[in-house]
Amino acid sequence: MSREAGLPALLAEARDEAAVLGEILDLIFLAAEGLGDSHGAALARGAMLARARLDQLRDLLRDAQAPP
Repeated sequence: MSREAGLPALLAEARDEAAVLGEILDLIFLAAEGLGDSHGAALARGAMLARARLDQLRDLLRDAQAPP
């Protein structure tokens, strides 16, 4: 497989993996909110921060295109 043919597939796979990771972070956040104590608050904050970073990555992946 040439680099040009492989890059679009790799970008699509990275987008799919980012979507899965986003779902996992959402579940972690919801579970942490359910704990209701200081540990849960810290876990929820960590999940929110990770989700923000993931959203930045997803924006970059969305805008990334294979060279012509």
